Amino acid sequence: MCMKKRFKLGLFVGRFQPFHKGHLYALRFAKARCEVVVIGIGSVQETGTEKNPLSAKERIRIIRSGLKGAAIDPKGYRFLKVPDFLDDDKWFDYIIRAEPGIDVVFSRNTIVKRIFRNHSITVLLPPWHNRRRLAATRIRALIKGERNWRDAVPSGSIKEIQAQEERIKRAVSQISRIKAKR
Repeated sequence: MCMKKRFKLGLFVGRFQPFHKGHLYALRFAKARCEVVVIGIGSVQETGTEKNPLSAKERIRIIRSGLKGAAIDPKGYRFLKVPDFLDDDKWFDYIIRAEPGIDVVFSRNTIVKRIFRNHSITVLLPPWHNRRRLAATRIRALIKGERNWRDAVPSGSIKEIQAQEERIKRAVSQISRIKAKR
């Protein structure tokens, strides 16, 4: 018996620095409830920094590879590049103008939840999946320290992340050197 999707258009926004198995788990949760899920790639204006070493284009490529490797049909997903705004209403307006019709948001981020709830849009919390192990900050630290990070990301994403591994190491190490000089 096929369950009818409750929502037409959902949004899952994140920085995906890098995309990991927790993100994949949340996307599956969202897709089970929506016909189409918009993957909002946040902080697109920033690249090469400790928190945002990857460009939006690289993150999209990594996510697409991860979905493909997990045998997930990409037809039910699309991408939206979302820059940061210092004004929550401008950030919300940017998203809604680009993707009118969003009727549900999947997020555990306090600010994201508040913004969309203030605009009467349903927010669902995807369940945590191995949260301590599957955190992008931890994965970037593993990459920097040349320790095993591969088991934390979807198998389809590994090759794409490896292609950016040196850039990630440089970005994370650059901040460490600046902090050490203080």
